[in-house]
Amino acid sequence: MDQIQNIIDGFIDFEGQRLAETLTTVILVLSGVLAFVVGYLLSDLRYTVYIGLSGTVIAFLAVVPPWGIYKRNPLTYLPAGGVQVQMVDGDAGGGKEKEEGKKVK
Repeated sequence: MDQIQNIIDGFIDFEGQRLAETLTTVILVLSGVLAFVVGYLLSDLRYTVYIGLSGTVIAFLAVVPPWGIYKRNPLTYLPAGGVQVQMVDGDAGGGKEKEEGKKVK
């Protein structure tokens, strides 16, 4: 049951997201250029549209399903518990920090 849920949920890691974005860009650009060139050389808009749509479908099938290549670098989280630190003033650079209700200098 866990294997089926992992397939359906589709979680991918950050490196997988970068790879998916790169693949999408490359596939769409190549198919767009190819569609333009073929359509221009043959003077037929149908070929341009068909090649462009085919590239979009290929990009969709390559990126949308959570393939195993997108899950090679899983995140490791710290164990629950421990000290939580949050910013009081909202200033990321020099605000005072607050630890479990006490001010820390």
